[in-house]
Amino acid sequence: MVCGTAYIEGGKLIIKRRHPVDLDLYPPFPYWRNMFNPIEIMRGCSSACLFCQVSYVFGAPRYRSVDVILHYSKIKLEKGLKDLRFIAPNSFGYGSPDGIKPNASMLIGLLQKLRELTKLYNGRLFFGTFPSEVRPDSVEEELVKNVRRLVDNKRIIIGIQSGSPKTLARVCRGHDLETALHATKILIENGFQVEADFIIGFGFETDEDIENTLNFIEKLAALGVRIHLHTYIPLPGTPLFSVGFRPLNPVIKRRLSKLVGEGKAYGYWIRQEALAEKIDMLKKIGVILDWYSYKNSVKIVYC
Repeated sequence: MVCGTAYIEGGKLIIKRRHPVDLDLYPPFPYWRNMFNPIEIMRGCSSACLFCQVSYVFGAPRYRSVDVILHYSKIKLEKGLKDLRFIAPNSFGYGSPDGIKPNASMLIGLLQKLRELTKLYNGRLFFGTFPSEVRPDSVEEELVKNVRRLVDNKRIIIGIQSGSPKTLARVCRGHDLETALHATKILIENGFQVEADFIIGFGFETDEDIENTLNFIEKLAALGVRIHLHTYIPLPGTPLFSVGFRPLNPVIKRRLSKLVGEGKAYGYWIRQEALAEKIDMLKKIGVILDWYSYKNSVKIVYC
């Protein structure tokens, strides 16, 4: 069987999958068709948060090289596109051995060369904007100072995800609230307008967990942080998928709506709750397998 095919054998679904590709061997967009998108500079993630598909679909982090990123950035600028944007699970993790602890010299080296390139074409450089957020435990003072000096975006988004210590531990987030608050203050003090990602409605969350998250959100909002709200969507292929979601009660919705109305928060959290309900229904009727059923029913064979 050839790579990229799947078949049934011995009651199991066998998927023939290639080993992770070398990103440098493939263009990030079909420029020959005049079609462009943000340049993917990093694929995969070592964090393995239980709610996120990235680690389970793409594996360990790997990177597009600086020279290749510059090559395709130049193509975009030569075609008249003025804004350079990038895709990474953790923007500050570019070039890092583990995708978390920053490789400051490599990251700043990339941004310096991109800055020089944008000057030649009167372009702009954006880095650390959604969906390519930064992890709290990747935020370092000196790194942030240099990034702020080199990029055009004033806004940056940090992935905090929960204000409940129990929830952070349960989803294997890998950082605590103290780290998140410290990182947020570093970003603010160095001139960034900070936005923060939060997810509410994990199936295991208690009233106390959600109350802690709402209180932490309000604490950050008081610092001028704008909150990017998400309702938890159970994503197929993740360990947390089988836990499901917790519908938001009217009291929670009122508090979130108040934050949105005051301009302190935004997001598609209402639509996401409806989507979570549809996914939950598909799981119940067996259209989508939960994590453990999937692991028992599918065998991955690498070519």
